Amino acid sequence: MTNTPLTPSDPVDNLINGWAPLAHEALLRLAGSDACKFLQGQTTADFSKAQSLDVIPGAFCDVKGRVIADFRALLIDPENIVLCLTESLADLLLAHLTKYLMFSKAELTRISASPWGVIGCNAHRDLGIDAGSNEKNRAIALSQGWLIPLESQISLLIANEDADIDASLNDQSLDHYTATWRALGCLRGEARVTAATTGKYLPQDLSYDLAGWVSFDKGCYTGQEIIARLHWRGTPKRRLYQGTAMMPCAFEGAKLISSTDARAVGSVVNAANYGGGTVMLVEAVESAAGNNVLIEKTNQEVAISAATVDYLADF
Repeated sequence: MTNTPLTPSDPVDNLINGWAPLAHEALLRLAGSDACKFLQGQTTADFSKAQSLDVIPGAFCDVKGRVIADFRALLIDPENIVLCLTESLADLLLAHLTKYLMFSKAELTRISASPWGVIGCNAHRDLGIDAGSNEKNRAIALSQGWLIPLESQISLLIANEDADIDASLNDQSLDHYTATWRALGCLRGEARVTAATTGKYLPQDLSYDLAGWVSFDKGCYTGQEIIARLHWRGTPKRRLYQGTAMMPCAFEGAKLISSTDARAVGSVVNAANYGGGTVMLVEAVESAAGNNVLIEKTNQEVAISAATVDYLADF
């Protein structure tokens, strides 16, 4: 364990090199002939040309254009789709979407198992995969299930229901593995909506539009009018930045204020306690970039990066 938060220069192979289930993630299965059609009309992503083994990231939004939940969609085939999302929103999203599925030839159910995280070259090699040769936004079919590359040496594994997999943590604890996974997600700009933040952000606040998670020529979907109007006729007031704190302070959704005049400047989107500090993603106004701000309720100091997140479109 380090005494300071992770940084982008920390070699992934020095951290874990193993795999483990991610209890903070959940899986939903959408099955039926209308599966892609349903997602086309309900999400920010374009499913019109989706093919088997495609991995499509996007968001479900409400009528005000606010993000209810983000997701990755794994197309096992166009009529059998697995959605990976934050565990704290799985039941909420299932209930929200069920009423829209009444007239669709598709059924949405929750999968009891969690997805698995895979970190490190050796871990990928043990699964028979070269961690550096994966195709973006495409899954790899394995005997154990489907591997979704997130970046070099980091992948998500959706296991077969009958797969017999044991955690491999390289002598680390599951808590340390989970903390590392969360911190690496923040470092690659992986903004995740949780129960504390659902319905609070426009996709642009989280830079989903810059990541390619929002299609602006696919046609109508819930919240589309507001999201498109901001894209074509406006300028986002807030964008996604990385932040760090030199002490643990995991307060997702917490308000950020200026250290000089207590003016609201943004909020904490995700926070991962690691070592003696915290790695986080924040949505903030441009004037906060490169400055230190405060968490309103605790007065803990957060350093915000000078530039917006260099978002990975292959998430």
